[in-house]
Amino acid sequence: MKVGTGVLARMATTGIYLVRGVPRELQRAARVRAVSEGTTLRSVLLKALAEYAAGNWTPQPDGKLAG
Repeated sequence: MKVGTGVLARMATTGIYLVRGVPRELQRAARVRAVSEGTTLRSVLLKALAEYAAGNWTPQPDGKLAG
């Protein structure tokens, strides 16, 4: 079975996204925290995207997190 770019485009339209450049350790730590708080990494990411879209949070240019 050959997997081409058409498969990725079809998957992306269903809501499956690949995010490049996320360090594996960051992903693991976030998932561990989410599970320890009784949630999922998906829920955490959706909440973060909603906050950003609503203008309630803006990333700092230097990459540091605002408190």
